[in-house]
Amino acid sequence: MAEVLEEDGQNVARHIASTLKSFIKNVLQPRDPGLFAVLYNSFKTIRTRPNNRAKLPSLDELKQILQRIESTEAKTYFLILAETGLRPGEPFMVAMDDVDLEHGMLRIGRLEETKRAFIAFLQPKTLEFIKGQYLPRREEVVNRVLRGLQHVDWASQYIDSVRGKFLPFDRTRLRQEIKEAARQVLNRDFELYELRKFFATWMISQGVPESVVNTLQGRAPPTEYRVLIEHYWSPRHEELRQWYLKHAPCLLCQ
Repeated sequence: MAEVLEEDGQNVARHIASTLKSFIKNVLQPRDPGLFAVLYNSFKTIRTRPNNRAKLPSLDELKQILQRIESTEAKTYFLILAETGLRPGEPFMVAMDDVDLEHGMLRIGRLEETKRAFIAFLQPKTLEFIKGQYLPRREEVVNRVLRGLQHVDWASQYIDSVRGKFLPFDRTRLRQEIKEAARQVLNRDFELYELRKFFATWMISQGVPESVVNTLQGRAPPTEYRVLIEHYWSPRHEELRQWYLKHAPCLLCQ
């Protein structure tokens, strides 16, 4: 539940907790009252507090946070979240084969799911950072991990997984790095989902149509984005990219 809160926000966590409570009550209680009592009381339903929201960080504050993040991989993760508005878990779905350096685009996996982002574009400065700093760092870490496992029989599947991921790093560590840097700047606890809200708020304030923002953030079922899913590159991709390049926030820009 803690991961759901971090990855998807309070509203999603509230729905999941309520559904799980209902399932335990209606399915488990008649069969095993003792186990029902233990599980039902082991967690609380998430309560949302719409009137107690922290003020979203500004672009300048996000730039300060970026400067305080130590590792290149955490910086890259933070840049992607802040400049694309993806859900915190979505960058980890990107495979190396889904990274289009020519168009500055990331293709997000698991297209069969509902309300999932399918593409994300990168600012030119961020693309330079990924090429010049992140990819060499990634290659160094991946090679070091693989050297230690290459003679382990059971590790072949894990090796393939690490080699294929764009972000083959522990997400808990990356989150903690970002949270610690944000705490130093904002003097409060910081949730990664705030970056998704920041992106949407920024784009709307720049005059970007809500339909474009919704498409970039994957706020509708896959059926509405069929052209983005079925075609590697299309006029629709280029239209979205132009909206993005003209109006998206840029943390590495002066």
